[in-house]
Amino acid sequence: MAPTSLPPLFGPEAGVPRGRRLLEPVLIGLLALTLNLAGNGRTSLWDRDEPRYSACVREMRARGDWIRPTFNGEPRYHKPILIYWLMRGGVALGGDNPFGCRLVSSLAGVGTCLLVRAMGRRMLGPRVGTLAALMLATAPIMVTESKLATTDATLTFWLVGAQFCLWELARRPSRRLAAGFWALIALATLTKGPVGAAMIAVSGVVSWWWGGPTACWSRLRWRWGLSGFLLVVAPWLVTIGLVSHGEFFRFAIGEQVIHRVASGMEQHTGYPGYYLVTTLGTFHPWSALLPAALFGAWSRRREHPLFGFLLGWAVGPLVLLECVQTKLVHYYLPAIPACALLAAWLIALVVKEGVNLRRWPLGRVGVGLLGGTAVVLLVGLVAGTSMLPASLRSPLLFLAIVLAAGTTYAIVLIVRGLTERAVGSLVATWAILMLAMGAWLLPAAEPYRTPRIVGERFAALAKAHGAQPILHSYQEPSVIYAYGHPLPTVRNWSQVKKLVLRYGAVTTAVLPRELSAFLARPEYEVERLGHLTGYNLNKGQCESLEFILLRMNPSVRLTHLEQSPIE
Repeated sequence: MAPTSLPPLFGPEAGVPRGRRLLEPVLIGLLALTLNLAGNGRTSLWDRDEPRYSACVREMRARGDWIRPTFNGEPRYHKPILIYWLMRGGVALGGDNPFGCRLVSSLAGVGTCLLVRAMGRRMLGPRVGTLAALMLATAPIMVTESKLATTDATLTFWLVGAQFCLWELARRPSRRLAAGFWALIALATLTKGPVGAAMIAVSGVVSWWWGGPTACWSRLRWRWGLSGFLLVVAPWLVTIGLVSHGEFFRFAIGEQVIHRVASGMEQHTGYPGYYLVTTLGTFHPWSALLPAALFGAWSRRREHPLFGFLLGWAVGPLVLLECVQTKLVHYYLPAIPACALLAAWLIALVVKEGVNLRRWPLGRVGVGLLGGTAVVLLVGLVAGTSMLPASLRSPLLFLAIVLAAGTTYAIVLIVRGLTERAVGSLVATWAILMLAMGAWLLPAAEPYRTPRIVGERFAALAKAHGAQPILHSYQEPSVIYAYGHPLPTVRNWSQVKKLVLRYGAVTTAVLPRELSAFLARPEYEVERLGHLTGYNLNKGQCESLEFILLRMNPSVRLTHLEQSPIE
């Protein structure tokens, strides 16, 4: 093959045995897989998105349906279909449980780390590829999203693959790479709608503006590429449009895209610069390197188109997301691999030139961010040991000790000019932290997580009393998943009475202040079945619930059905 016009910035490592080159990706993949899977089977689903996706998969399997996702018996048109198909495969392999539901995300996270390693090697040389993959594999945001039964880890895998295709197309024309790009964009669209294509597009615009490669766009073979894209996405989109009588498009586009852009949905709003601030924590400790890495890439953007490419990938989604009113930290995840590549390039440059990171002002800023962010996290961990239940104190204390010791040791190494050893120390530190969090801390919190307990208690009460559980004010999605079947939901006394008349007896969970409202209704016989005190993570507070059994009082004459809400 003829030499390419865009060679790696750092040459290949000489004299590396073939066995080591083959072993390295295996070890990185095993590290990422271990961190992504740790504790998944012992930690129940996190409200509210995980149980919604997982219950959809369960209900579709029960119906033998591959087209229309439903949650609690109602259509759920928030996202396209691919994530449900993939999660069905995960459930088939890992079981209908949290481990099986999360398996797809865990594998996608591993795949993303290996893709970034391959990209780094081809773009910047073997050392950068290895460092970038290790940084990504131990980054809190990557590990967290790879442990969740949601769309974001899978979407990131598709988009990193698409960026890889674009970079390789900039080096040489290829029908296979062009086909791969369009296939990956189609898969991203079937996973989370048009957001994936939008991120690639805005990354390309920023990349072009800052001197990134442009040949890749003319080599995409747009005519048959778009035709192939439509061939992949159209069958399900047309089918769901017909099945839902257009409701899918009205909700998925009108509510999930337009409304999300124009206003903060479910109170998920943020301030200007939201993602700059949150990335300091979610990509810590590697975020400390980003100011120097971004400035270094910016100052060299005219020397090599690679820098424009990486800057576009990192900054483009930032620009797009700042224009969206609904803000959540994981929205920026598809750009985190570019941040890892830039941070790894900075470390490789420092090592190659044999200089101290603290030589540059932004390098000193990085050391300050490394220590300052660690102090903030440390304060939170220490505070947790005094505020949270006793069973969580030991894992929190362990995390605090590892964080303090690992960060201090890394800073000492940086001050001494041993930057590569400092990075190795941080990789080990955060691998231990992520492993301990997944395998120890999160499972230790299970006894206090109310929604799972409520769902399991409902199942037990239904078996013991032959009563149908219903939801009224307490409607966390995890209750439905833990119960195992759809649950009737009520909002007023009319609905309560209809269900009691229909089933003869119903059970529900109510807040203490709501119990008095039920006791004051003479038409019901109210039996108190138990009390539960736990923690609601969505509200960030402790809560108490009363379980009650409702039957009609035979001595009271039935009146008209009241439409007033339950208070």
